[in-house]
Amino acid sequence: MFYNVYMDRNIYTTAIVGGGAAGLFLATQLQGKTVLFERGERLGRKLSATGNGQGNVTNLSASKKDYFSFSDDGKIETVLKTFPAQSCTEALERLGLLLIADERGRVYPAGRQASALTDALRFQVANQGVETRLHTRVTGFEKVDGVFRIQTDDGECFARNLVLCTGGKAAKNFGTDGTAYALATAHGHTLTGLYPSLVQLKTETKHTKTLKGIRVADAGVQAAWREKGKTYTQSLLGDIIFTDYGVSGDAVFRLSAFLVDKENAELSVDFLPNYTQERIFAALQAKKENFPNIAVGELLCGMVNNQIARAVMKRADGDLFTAAKLVKAFTLPITGSLGFDYAQVTKGGVRMDEVDENLQSRFVKGLYFAGEILDVDGQCGGFNLQWAYASASTVARALNGEDRGHVCV
Repeated sequence: MFYNVYMDRNIYTTAIVGGGAAGLFLATQLQGKTVLFERGERLGRKLSATGNGQGNVTNLSASKKDYFSFSDDGKIETVLKTFPAQSCTEALERLGLLLIADERGRVYPAGRQASALTDALRFQVANQGVETRLHTRVTGFEKVDGVFRIQTDDGECFARNLVLCTGGKAAKNFGTDGTAYALATAHGHTLTGLYPSLVQLKTETKHTKTLKGIRVADAGVQAAWREKGKTYTQSLLGDIIFTDYGVSGDAVFRLSAFLVDKENAELSVDFLPNYTQERIFAALQAKKENFPNIAVGELLCGMVNNQIARAVMKRADGDLFTAAKLVKAFTLPITGSLGFDYAQVTKGGVRMDEVDENLQSRFVKGLYFAGEILDVDGQCGGFNLQWAYASASTVARALNGEDRGHVCV
């Protein structure tokens, strides 16, 4: 029946939808005849912007603890262990890249250009003879007689296997606006809640209106939230920038991964992590004694940024003990985020318990998923790209094993 119906068709072994990190990496790993669909004008646009353009390609410490999921049933750990960061760096170096790692395990191209990674993947895709169709949106598909009939805005395509690497809902300027989820939900899959992650946070601004534009380097920042009756915290050192809507900066992006799906969450900023509250209080008392005519609002100046000093003293209503306490724990209730347009990644997606150990759909044989479309998101620092590569590698191994010996072209 298969050959009678499709004998005059150009049938691909695998069709990949999405030319981002997962789709590109997958295309470099596949055997058989492959076609790659990308709705944008070029491959790897978002990939070329990673790491603030420096190309943070993975993280050497990546493990299950660095990832979040509402529906994982153990597969995230298996995927990451099967294709760890070391395997990723080896695969990328085989493409001609030289890589370096920093003290936090973040791996970059030696030239600190994200485009170097994109170019290496695109070159390998072309070198393998993968057919690339740009400016092409996949609008739907059906499976007939073991073959996927794929509808695009430029006609039809036929493939034995179909992999959705369409990304999530974050950063729609790169073409990931969430509309591609419909390709999965039309065939029985369901989505978890979707949230913007690795994003700037909105906070109450009552006490920070005078701080817009101020950056505090190496602040101690703690996130706190309640879940199922318990209080959880996450702390780190990093930069924080005050804005008219709330806060931004490295520390905020990293902590947002823990907070964007939580209610009643707050940040607490330690402006002087190298000093104790007692030491700060003693310094304030001494300054008040040595300079009895100084305005109370100026007592903290010279210890922290002057505008922060005045904001703290105003919030403390001039009380020195309260001011010292606020320097160590300047709390900011979180009211939201800047949303998907500003987020780097999507929290949530196609449920992990609806795919098997090869990331194949439990509802449609031959339909696979890789990358951000799945309900997996990582912390900031190369973890999300490691998931893209690891999940793509899992799919590639499954497809290469199934197709070996009976590739239909």
